[in-house]
Amino acid sequence: MLTHVIKAELREDYRIYIEFNDGLSGIIDFKKKITTDHREIIRELIDKNKFNKIKIERYTLCWDNGVDFAPEYLYEQVNVQKNGVNLER
Repeated sequence: MLTHVIKAELREDYRIYIEFNDGLSGIIDFKKKITTDHREIIRELIDKNKFNKIKIERYTLCWDNGVDFAPEYLYEQVNVQKNGVNLER
Protein backbone atom coordinates (compact mmCIF):
# COMPACT_ATOMS: atom_id res chain seq x y z
CA MET A 1 0.00 0.00 0.00
CA LEU A 2 1.34 3.42 -0.93
CA THR A 3 1.34 5.97 1.85
CA HIS A 4 -0.71 9.07 1.19
CA VAL A 5 -2.32 11.99 2.97
CA ILE A 6 -6.08 11.72 3.51
CA LYS A 7 -6.66 14.70 5.81
CA ALA A 8 -4.95 18.01 6.57
CA GLU A 9 -6.00 20.73 9.00
CA LEU A 10 -4.26 24.01 9.69
CA ARG A 11 -3.06 24.75 13.19
CA GLU A 12 -1.47 27.96 14.41
CA ASP A 13 2.02 29.17 13.54
CA TYR A 14 2.78 27.13 10.38
CA ARG A 15 1.69 23.79 11.82
CA ILE A 16 -0.54 21.28 10.03
CA TYR A 17 -2.29 18.24 11.44
CA ILE A 18 -2.01 15.37 8.93
CA GLU A 19 -3.63 11.94 8.70
CA PHE A 20 -2.35 9.17 6.45
CA ASN A 21 -4.22 6.27 4.87
CA ASP A 22 -2.60 3.75 7.25
CA GLY A 23 -3.87 5.55 10.37
CA LEU A 24 -0.70 7.45 11.31
CA SER A 25 -1.45 11.05 12.25
CA GLY A 26 0.32 13.98 13.81
CA ILE A 27 1.28 17.62 13.54
CA ILE A 28 4.12 18.86 11.37
CA ASP A 29 5.69 22.23 12.13
CA PHE A 30 6.72 23.77 8.80
CA LYS A 31 8.09 27.02 10.23
CA LYS A 32 11.78 26.06 10.17
CA LYS A 33 11.49 24.51 6.71
CA ILE A 34 9.88 27.51 5.05
CA THR A 35 12.02 30.13 6.80
CA THR A 36 15.38 28.46 6.15
CA ASP A 37 14.94 26.72 2.78
CA HIS A 38 17.06 28.27 0.02
CA ARG A 39 14.36 27.84 -2.63
CA GLU A 40 12.33 31.00 -3.20
CA ILE A 41 9.17 29.05 -4.04
CA ILE A 42 9.16 27.51 -0.56
CA ARG A 43 10.12 30.76 1.15
CA GLU A 44 7.02 32.35 -0.43
CA LEU A 45 5.01 30.35 2.11
CA ILE A 46 6.28 32.63 4.88
CA ASP A 47 3.28 34.73 3.83
CA LYS A 48 0.60 33.17 6.02
CA ASN A 49 -2.09 33.98 3.45
CA LYS A 50 -0.25 31.74 0.98
CA PHE A 51 0.66 29.09 3.57
CA ASN A 52 -2.93 28.78 4.76
CA LYS A 53 -4.15 27.79 1.28
CA ILE A 54 -3.19 24.13 1.65
CA LYS A 55 -4.97 21.42 -0.25
CA ILE A 56 -4.56 17.72 -0.86
CA GLU A 57 -3.70 16.79 -4.45
CA ARG A 58 -1.90 13.76 -5.82
CA TYR A 59 -2.07 12.20 -2.33
CA THR A 60 -0.01 14.91 -0.64
CA LEU A 61 -0.10 18.51 0.59
CA CYS A 62 0.06 21.20 -2.07
CA TRP A 63 -0.09 24.96 -2.20
CA ASP A 64 -1.33 27.34 -4.89
CA ASN A 65 2.21 28.44 -5.82
CA GLY A 66 3.12 24.88 -6.86
CA VAL A 67 4.92 23.70 -3.72
CA ASP A 68 4.26 20.16 -2.60
CA PHE A 69 6.09 17.69 -0.38
CA ALA A 70 6.38 13.98 -1.09
CA PRO A 71 4.01 12.01 1.12
CA GLU A 72 7.00 9.92 2.25
CA TYR A 73 8.72 13.09 3.53
CA LEU A 74 5.58 14.12 5.43
CA TYR A 75 5.22 10.62 6.86
CA GLU A 76 8.83 10.72 8.05
CA GLN A 77 8.25 14.11 9.70
CA VAL A 78 5.24 12.78 11.63
CA ASN A 79 7.31 9.80 12.75
CA VAL A 80 10.08 12.16 13.89
CA GLN A 81 7.58 14.14 15.94
CA LYS A 82 6.05 11.01 17.47
CA ASN A 83 9.31 9.16 18.17
CA GLY A 84 11.59 12.08 19.03
CA VAL A 85 14.20 11.16 16.42
CA ASN A 86 15.61 14.02 14.36
CA LEU A 87 15.96 12.97 10.73
CA GLU A 88 16.12 16.54 9.36
CA ARG A 89 18.06 16.80 6.13
